[in-house]
This record gives sequence, structure tokens and C-alpha cells, in this order.
Amino acid sequence: MNTQNHLGFITTKIEELETAVLHSHSNNVLNIKSTLVKTMQVDENGNIWFTIRKPLQEITQFESQFPVGLNYYKKGTSFFLNVFGVARIINDPEELTFVDMNNHIKKEIDSDHVLVCVKIMNANYYEKESSKKTNWLHKFKNAIVGIFLNDDNYYMGSANDHHQLA
Repeated sequence: MNTQNHLGFITTKIEELETAVLHSHSNNVLNIKSTLVKTMQVDENGNIWFTIRKPLQEITQFESQFPVGLNYYKKGTSFFLNVFGVARIINDPEELTFVDMNNHIKKEIDSDHVLVCVKIMNANYYEKESSKKTNWLHKFKNAIVGIFLNDDNYYMGSANDHHQLA
């Protein structure tokens, strides 16, 4: 699968999920707080566009670019997506006029919000396990077997329990 197909797949999944939790991964003292964001657009260059509420501090006090994570999840879907990239706060009015984005996004920017663009650097796609309904007898049997296995990793969970699907 080539890069364009990957971007197309990621774009489709982001558009389906729409909402993500934004986490700043910056080491600076003054960071953008974790917040819920609604994706407005994913462009052909791999940029995710959305707005966030302006912080109480002056926006110029924050880094203009910083690493972020976007955790996309929607109840009832069979997958979720974690995106990592570099966020850029677009605050300069002159730059806003030249930004290549849909006009409806420009209309949503007001005095309480600031535009953010995240360049996708890495995306991890995960399929949720099918939720098999197990009866109480099956759960009881697994608990008893677990007790008698005497495997230390059974209770603590081994490092190999987390599998990344891409």
C-alpha cells in the first residue's frame, strides 16, 4: 500500500470518527490543556484542521509548534485511531487569509477560538476485539484455571499483551 493509500485510509477513518482528545506532548511549562476537538478537515497533505478554545493566557505565550497526540474514538465503532504529529497554532490574521482550507472553517474562527493544524507524522489504527458474550460458567472456568496455572504474568499482564495493528 503506497503513502497516498495510507493517507486516504487514515482520512476516511478520521472523518468517520470526527472527535478526538488532543494531548500536548510538549515539555514546556506552559502547554495547551488536553481538550476534546472536532475535526473540520483533513487535507491532501496530511494536515488535520480544527479549532480549540483560546486559553486564558495570551496565545503568543505558547509555542507556535509542538508535538501532540490525537486519540480518535467513537462509541459503537469497531475501531479507534491514535494520531501523532506536530501541531501549529495559526493565530496571525494575515496567515489565516492564505491558509488553504474550506471556507466554513474560516467562518467558525471567532474571538474565543484559535485555529490549529496538525501535520500527521504517525497514525496507529486499532480494531476492537469482538465482544463475545461469555457465560458465567466460562468466566468461572477461566478464573479457576488461572489460579492453578501459577503464572506470575497471568495476573500482572505481560509486556506482549498489547498488540499494535497497523
